[in-house]
Amino acid sequence: MTERPFEALGLSADADRAYPLLIATRGVATAELARILGVPGRLAEAACGELAARGLAEQGADGLWYPLPPQAGLLPMMSRVEEQLRKGRELLDHLGVVYQRVHEGHRAEEIVRTVQGAEAIARHTAEVHGAAREELLFFARGPGAAEDLPSAADPHVRRRVLLERAEVEAEFAFGGVQAPSGTQVRVVERLPVRLCIADRRTAMLPLAADGAPPDPVLLVIGPSGLLDALVSLFESLWARGVPLGPPQDDVRLRILSMLVGGSTDAAMARALGVAVRTVQRHIAAMERSVGADNRVQLVWHAARHGWLDG
Repeated sequence: MTERPFEALGLSADADRAYPLLIATRGVATAELARILGVPGRLAEAACGELAARGLAEQGADGLWYPLPPQAGLLPMMSRVEEQLRKGRELLDHLGVVYQRVHEGHRAEEIVRTVQGAEAIARHTAEVHGAAREELLFFARGPGAAEDLPSAADPHVRRRVLLERAEVEAEFAFGGVQAPSGTQVRVVERLPVRLCIADRRTAMLPLAADGAPPDPVLLVIGPSGLLDALVSLFESLWARGVPLGPPQDDVRLRILSMLVGGSTDAAMARALGVAVRTVQRHIAAMERSVGADNRVQLVWHAARHGWLDG
């Protein structure tokens, strides 16, 4: 999956890729931008128009596209997104209070059930995973979470997993995180709880977020405002996560190939027709995505996982 740093701000994929390229130039023609992006000219023109509408770029009298200062356009957008996330967290807290106050007795039993004991929890979890038909969402939090990435009985079920960066970095020394086929994995700094949501109709939430208590208890949450809030929490963190896995961006794959071949930053920049800083930013992003501390670890990880095979 191509990393899109400004996806959460509402930029399209082409505009997301075009803006860093504009920043690294002193003006670029639409045709040249299209060549670098590897898209038709009309899509490059549309991306520039989108950036202009957001106050991030402008077209000069010479017909070239020029970037505008990123702070002026991006900071207000980021502030709006952060405010939405803050309100989402407040909504989650509020819904929890409302649930405790309003949903008592029989109605509470319909919305939230408990499953107690390790064997019963394992059996119920397997049933929920096997019954999923559309999507499974996971907060894989805590030690060993990366060793038990989910699978589903139906190979067509979409699986999305969020991991904590500390877990990814810990697993790096043992060969890295191996995601099952069909599973999308992203990395965030911290996760609030362990969580599984199946088809947006059922959520499973351990009362103890970490560890293995003697008599564990699992909350099973059915369709309700509380479940909707958990789905919204997942989506907000997913939008901020860094994709884990081989880069799908052609530019990054070329950079990685040249890096393996021993090319210098300057040589890679000349080959790609971009600035040295742009090459360095791409490499840093790939290092973050796999939990690598340096380029040697990045190259080792790429070789071990066959990112450049063929």
